[in-house]
Amino acid sequence: MTEDDGYSISLNTAGPRDPRYVLEVAKALAECARVLNHLTRDHGALQYPSEADRLIREIASAASRLPQLLGQVGAWLGAEQDAGRIRVPEGPFRGLPASAVIEARNCMDEAAGLAERLQEALGAAASVTASLAAPDTGEDGNG
Repeated sequence: MTEDDGYSISLNTAGPRDPRYVLEVAKALAECARVLNHLTRDHGALQYPSEADRLIREIASAASRLPQLLGQVGAWLGAEQDAGRIRVPEGPFRGLPASAVIEARNCMDEAAGLAERLQEALGAAASVTASLAAPDTGEDGNG
């Protein structure tokens, strides 16, 4: 299977709570962005302004879910650190697992804030694209 042969995963919020499935879903999230990047390089990927509006809204929806995810991963790291199950054998935080976890959580908090800003910006874009329509198609601009 080559990179362009396709990728398939079953997404299920009731799916197994195990690292293999979680990481496969995370990989699929990244793959979705990659596929959309490739598809939308072609002008024919979208036909009407309402489709661009819908795409923008779906991306905004995805962005709105990232802060919760990042917060949950940060909380997991904190709990693991509190239980003594994290060590730092090398790097700038060598021997300082508590400091490393604090820094990682601070970075994830910043990323969560940026994701919220991304969602807001895409929402603002969608408030404009919702009114766009193609000429002479009957499309009414209510994307």
